[in-house]
Amino acid sequence: MALKRILFIGEYPNPVDKFRNVFFQNLVFAIAEKGVECVVISPVSITHYRKTISQIPLYEINKSKSGKQILVYHPRFISYSSKRFLCFNSGRWSEHSMQKAALKQARQIEGPFDCVYGHFFLGGGLAAVRIGQALGIPSFVAYGECSYETEVEFSYGEIKAEELKSLRGIITVSTDNRNELKQRKVFENYPTLLAPNGIDSELFHKMNKTECRQKLKIQNDLFVAGFVGGFIERKGTHRLLEAVNQIDGAYAAFAGKGEEKPEGDKVVFCDAMEHNSIPVLLNAADVFVLPTLAEGCCNAVIEAMACGLPVISSDLPFNHDILNDGNSILVDPMNIDEIRNAIIRIQHDAGLRERLSIGASETAKQLTIEARATNIMRFIEEKISGK
Repeated sequence: MALKRILFIGEYPNPVDKFRNVFFQNLVFAIAEKGVECVVISPVSITHYRKTISQIPLYEINKSKSGKQILVYHPRFISYSSKRFLCFNSGRWSEHSMQKAALKQARQIEGPFDCVYGHFFLGGGLAAVRIGQALGIPSFVAYGECSYETEVEFSYGEIKAEELKSLRGIITVSTDNRNELKQRKVFENYPTLLAPNGIDSELFHKMNKTECRQKLKIQNDLFVAGFVGGFIERKGTHRLLEAVNQIDGAYAAFAGKGEEKPEGDKVVFCDAMEHNSIPVLLNAADVFVLPTLAEGCCNAVIEAMACGLPVISSDLPFNHDILNDGNSILVDPMNIDEIRNAIIRIQHDAGLRERLSIGASETAKQLTIEARATNIMRFIEEKISGK
């Protein structure tokens, strides 16, 4: 069957958080571009937004690149944060409160829908399954969390089979991601689709390096390692900076925010950037370095490759679907010496830098959001049809 109308549930950009989960929005837009009517329910927390909640409308209309309209609802709910009390986490209360708001909103929207799609298990996925059961339609969940144990079980607890009655399939972003899920008995019999994250190739592509450096006020003659992500221990901000501090002639440019803000003479740029400005930083860099400890499938890595950057990242399973010796140097993300030596190799070996750059560009061509949307739609159609 050809999909005509899909209901999406999950955290989604709004007028206060314009780039909140923008990758989810990109997928919705890509599916809308293929002629599917898309409706989004993205509950917002009264306790989180507080004074700014009035700036978020109860519903709004988004438009894709070609003008396809996406109706987005923002019902309110009360969040109880995610705090541990002995064997209980208040995140379970928050999740149930969000689900209740999403379900109430779904019942008020005129049907029918072919299916309901939830982005991540908490904040969208379990709500989608619950809505699917209530409305009598199949549900699908996208699983892209870094760790099921820390991001689902710690906050919510065990997901039971009776909570998944309408679930028809799960979209995973990496082989490691899928294997982690399949190790849990409750999910072992559900069909899964491996669909690595995809990028907007119209936004992320090669640009003039000199012009990009001028915009960021970075000197043309410097060798610059680029970083995009949260300034946190998991992402490896300070491990990168420590490595760069040990290399003559090497500097670093950081896009992101967080408590561990990198500072020092070797930092040529460090600031939060809107998503559509990230290509400028990537094209101003000579190499992309992300010594991260855990990911589902990192969008920043794919975006860097689309801009033609060789990648230095973690030699860990979550990277192995997209990174190899043809587009990257994989290192122990906790080993400063390995990170430093990899940067030095890229810095001084122009042939290696060019070879990995070409490999990165070729890999990124296969990882577009349009191709990902097509794969996901085909998977959903097959599972609805019973294939």
